[in-house]
Amino acid sequence: MISIIIADDEPITRQGLSILPWEEEGFVLAGVADNGLEALELVRVSGSDILLTDIRMPFMDGLELIENARHEFPQLKVIFITAYHELDYALKAIQLGASGFVLKPTDPDEIMHECRKAKQSIESERERKKDHEHMRHRLEEYQFMLEGKVMKDSVSGCGNSVIGSILQEMETGYMEELTLQQFSQRYHFHPDYLTRLFKKETGDNFVNVLARIRMQKAAALLADPSIKVYEIAERVGFRDARYFGQMFKKRYGVTPHGFRQRLSTGQAETEEF
Repeated sequence: MISIIIADDEPITRQGLSILPWEEEGFVLAGVADNGLEALELVRVSGSDILLTDIRMPFMDGLELIENARHEFPQLKVIFITAYHELDYALKAIQLGASGFVLKPTDPDEIMHECRKAKQSIESERERKKDHEHMRHRLEEYQFMLEGKVMKDSVSGCGNSVIGSILQEMETGYMEELTLQQFSQRYHFHPDYLTRLFKKETGDNFVNVLARIRMQKAAALLADPSIKVYEIAERVGFRDARYFGQMFKKRYGVTPHGFRQRLSTGQAETEEF
């Protein structure tokens, strides 16, 4: 259920708000405060979802309360009660992130209407978060599988400690400009010899193994819809987002956007990756 806190310095208003049919509407009344400081403490203690508050209160007014409460709890929905002559405060409250407002004299139906809207918003956000977590877990499964494939393709039977060290550096430094020439200088091998040794120990060439590692990391990042595809390309070592998209599709048979869409709809098949 959605928890709510009421804050108002007028006893009659507090009493009237307290007896509204909260439970019937799917709410839990977590506390009632008669000033802003007490309301802020209740929010901190209860971690409530909605704060229904008056604008004018002692010790800490509604505007300061909204600012402090949402600074500490950004997901908190705030609905404030104000009078016609305080509409400038209403504008300021909206700028501070308030979800809605109710004009005095308060109408129970209007109050409940605003609270229902906030409740729907919270439930939608929770569902999106749940979907995101589901997507993240699916990507973790893909990541474990992909890591296993990379290691199987790259280090199965690898008995050379130098190649093993190079592979480890590729796993952690994939976003950098990596070349076998760099490693040949670091480990004092002739480039041609190191190229043959790498192919012998991993079964593939340096460029292909690095590309597989980068694609694996990119697939994991695509689980987060807040990260743009071009940002993912940069994070995994591609300066050209278009080239990254071509490489990704060549590897997995689908564009980065298509891969992300499959994950969000649960249509991606593990064996494809």
